[in-house]
Amino acid sequence: MSPTAGRPPRARSPFGPLVWRGSAFVAVFLAGFAGLMVGVDVSERSLVGVGAAEKAYYALGLFVLGGLDIGTPVGGPTFGRALLWIAYFGAPFVTASALLEAVARLVRPLAFRARPLNAHVVVAGAGRLSRLYIRRLRAHDQRRTIVVVEQDAQHPSFRQLRDVHRCVVVVGDITNDDVLGRLRLDRAHKVMLLTGDDFVNLDAAAKVLRRAPDVAGRIVAHVSDPEFISRTAKSSVAAGCTIFNGHEFAATKLVQDHLIGRFKSTETLDLVVLAGFGRFGQTVLDQLQSRASGSFGEVVIIDTNASLHARSFDDRIGFATDYERTVLDGDLRDPELWEWVDRAIQEHEDPPVIVLGSGHDGTNLQAALTAKDQYAEAFIVVRSFQESPFTAEIAREVGVFDFHLGELIAEGMPPDWF
Repeated sequence: MSPTAGRPPRARSPFGPLVWRGSAFVAVFLAGFAGLMVGVDVSERSLVGVGAAEKAYYALGLFVLGGLDIGTPVGGPTFGRALLWIAYFGAPFVTASALLEAVARLVRPLAFRARPLNAHVVVAGAGRLSRLYIRRLRAHDQRRTIVVVEQDAQHPSFRQLRDVHRCVVVVGDITNDDVLGRLRLDRAHKVMLLTGDDFVNLDAAAKVLRRAPDVAGRIVAHVSDPEFISRTAKSSVAAGCTIFNGHEFAATKLVQDHLIGRFKSTETLDLVVLAGFGRFGQTVLDQLQSRASGSFGEVVIIDTNASLHARSFDDRIGFATDYERTVLDGDLRDPELWEWVDRAIQEHEDPPVIVLGSGHDGTNLQAALTAKDQYAEAFIVVRSFQESPFTAEIAREVGVFDFHLGELIAEGMPPDWF
């Protein structure tokens, strides 16, 4: 796929041109409408006696390329004819400026191809992780050229990336040789491979290293599947780039800064409920086993595919033998599932630790409210990807701890990435 790109020359409000053009349109339309309303007629079509709606229609028709064939202003007061003449000349100008702006947006990709790139940062993907990184990079460096490569031509973040963060946006596949050839990889300061596809990130890393060997050590690839990381750890690609797992960043912060302190404050070994056992939940348990061994007595795992995920975790990492575990398949919103959880909780003296870490922020919050109603003294953690004022307010009111996965990932990014 051939890339297209765009980058404004400087930071500017995305609404500036729209406000200017809208104001000009209103002013020109009102001039034409007022001219017709005060009695000015036209040479090719008599408008004397027609209503305001018809006159508004003909005033709007002046903005059509070529205009309506109604002739020139005649009769009526002098100032009215002057207003109508202003509309005659102004309407085509407003229309033409809008067309020129559209043409300019189409031509900008050609300018990108001709612009030399040097010491720039290439970011693959325009998703949430990429935007987190770009926001932090801009906080450290306002002048660095950032080139974002995204395959989805209709991605909703393009406008923010261009107008707010002043990024060059390239539409194309980061693994495509034609796209890679236009990125001047040999001159890149960093190559950040942050798409949501682990294979794409590693495949792109291999192609970047093959095309620009000198960039080795300056490539960062996000891989969210811990099993994929372990199985590719000894590859030449892994040796030439930094592979990181954002979930590991977040899980480490959660366990170190919050859960270990909770375990130390209770007299008995805590029961831990992991509600959601996808990649994040599995990473939390991995960190619990390595950093808080002996501090908890039982783990209850619940997820729509809990058994499948548990087998995958056991094959890849392995369950430790110093705690009991219960695995329950079901929807976190299902009251019957929580009845099973309740049986395990009743066997423990201290209130449980409940981590609601599914991939759906709304489901996590709903389950947190249900759990808090049943276990008022429980330490409940509700996960969301980014800060939500609504979640924060509800969490504060009911007394649960909300943490933002994106914020923890961003905090875990080392300074040399910026």
